[in-house]
Parts: sequence; C-alpha cells; structure tokens
Amino acid sequence: RTQGNVIDPWPLLKKHGADAIRLFVAGETNPGDDFRISEAKIGGAAKFVTKLWNVARFISSFEEPEAGKLQPSDEWILAELNRLVESCRGAYEDLNLFLPANRGRDFLWNLFAPHYVEMVKARAYEGDTGARWTLHACLRDLLRLLAPVTPFSTDKIWRSMYGGSVHAERFPMPRDGIPASRADFTDGLLAFNADVWKRKRDQGLSLNVELPGVDIPPSLKPFEGDLKRMHHLA
Repeated sequence: RTQGNVIDPWPLLKKHGADAIRLFVAGETNPGDDFRISEAKIGGAAKFVTKLWNVARFISSFEEPEAGKLQPSDEWILAELNRLVESCRGAYEDLNLFLPANRGRDFLWNLFAPHYVEMVKARAYEGDTGARWTLHACLRDLLRLLAPVTPFSTDKIWRSMYGGSVHAERFPMPRDGIPASRADFTDGLLAFNADVWKRKRDQGLSLNVELPGVDIPPSLKPFEGDLKRMHHLA
C-alpha cells in the first residue's frame, strides 16, 4: 500500500461481481503465484458468467426428460464432457483451480454454446428427448464443475432450475456408454462450422439464410441432419 501499487477491489466487485473476479483469479495463475490485476480480463470473465446465465436460461425453456435416444451430435458433446470431467476431477484433487476454470470456460464458450447448442436447437424445439436430455446433462455437470470457482451464479442457476444447492451435489463422473471416439470429430465439426459461417459473412448473408452449394464432408456424415438444419443448407 505504501508504494501505491495496490488496487482497491471494491469498485471492481461492484462493477463486475464476485464470481467474475474469482473466475479471473482462478484462471490467471496457480495459487500462491503473483499476477497482475487486469480489469479487461475481469470484464472478460464477467462476460463468461453472463454467457452461462444465457445458456442456462435457454435450456430452462425445455423440460428435462428421461434419457432418450442419442444422436451422434449428442454423443459427441457428451464425449467432450467426459474428457472435461476427468481432467477437472484430477485438477481439483490436486487443489488446482487454474485448469477447471480455463477448461470449463473453454467448453462452454468454444464448444457447447456456439456449436452443440446451435446444432440441436431444431431438435430441441421439436421435443427430441435426446437433445433435451443432453442439454440438461451438460448444464448440470458444468454447473457442478464450476461451482468451486463461481459459487454464486452456479448455485443461483441450480436452485432455480433443479432445486436445492449445487454445493450439496456430488461431483460429476464421466458417463458410461459414450464412445470416446466421438470426440475425434471435434476438429472437423469446428472447422466445417467456421467455414460455413465465414462464407455467409463474406456474402453478407444472415446466419439463418439458406446457403446452397455446400456439401457435408464424408467424415461428418453422421452429423449431416443436424448440420444441415443448423446452417440452413440446401
């Protein structure tokens, strides 16, 4: 303090919230290491917390069904979720918050929300039990994985959607019966989606406008139905 290099945390808490600061700190460094406070990064963490709320709000519009028949897209995200759960369990056992904070954030921000949720929206709106069950399964596990890092938002969402406290729940386990090989499709799916989005942007088209002349790669044929509906492909 005497050197004038200490930041008062209260204005940041009031502006961004406690969960955003906790997420920033956990994702920035390992416990005990020095680090620089970055309000820009805290703001980024706050955007993630808002994203979590928005995704939860979308999923809450669908009643949680009993497990239904899973499509390849469902098995794909569940295989990625199993990977996430395994890595986070090991990290928490080693008192490592850095890995769960960053991998949980990456899963929601770069896989689940932009890709899986968009791929299955049509099926979910039509009442497909596989899509709806998988949406809730992913959210349930993600809330439990992030609860030690963002305890207030995860608990509020859990209480409003599932009842009780997320902090009274058991830590998630990888799900049996999900082919781990489904995760091998991740790079191909992300690359294909990015390519279609780029084509539409380059042509000045809205994302919900039909785009002719795009073929699903043979390697992604198991996902053809969801991809065509997601991108409005002819």
